[in-house]
Amino acid sequence: MKKISTLSEKRTSLTVYLMVIAVGIVTGAFLAKSPSLAGSCLVNQFFLVDTQEVSAVSLIVRTFSVSLLVVSAAFFFGASAVGQPFGIFLLIYRGTGIGISASAMYIYCGTAAILPVAVTILPKAIAFSVITALAVRENVHNSCLIFSHCFGRGEHETVKGGFKLILVKYAVLIILSLIISFADGGLYFLYTSVGGN
Repeated sequence: MKKISTLSEKRTSLTVYLMVIAVGIVTGAFLAKSPSLAGSCLVNQFFLVDTQEVSAVSLIVRTFSVSLLVVSAAFFFGASAVGQPFGIFLLIYRGTGIGISASAMYIYCGTAAILPVAVTILPKAIAFSVITALAVRENVHNSCLIFSHCFGRGEHETVKGGFKLILVKYAVLIILSLIISFADGGLYFLYTSVGGN
């Protein structure tokens, strides 16, 4: 009987996935000049928020919902033999939200945006980038295993035996996303309560 650990084959370095997110950040920075894009929640993914209209609880719910969607999509596409490109898209999408949010604040607030960006965007941007990179790394790894199996180069027992481990990994990422969302909401509350905007 094969152990679940058979799935722990060498994976691509996390740095590679973070670099893809960086490409998304640069892309977002170029798109920030468009107010309609920067103001779209679908694009900025709630990295950019209006302190006058959003409560801490609302921010927690929204940021967690986006992370849950991204992690779930990575899991879903990882169950496909051709899910790798979709995983890369998720990295670029996440990076675009960070880039467009930070850049839009600098465009509209100038140097006054330094503190808001450092407090309301940077911490969760780093945390959610790592979460997304981990989710997509699993996505690519699992998708490659399934692809190899389809062409007779993989072992069915490996894929089947590791399914529980895959579920556990994604469940942990979702729990971490929830913790990060609560921490972000708490930080946002503290920042706004002392007059930050």
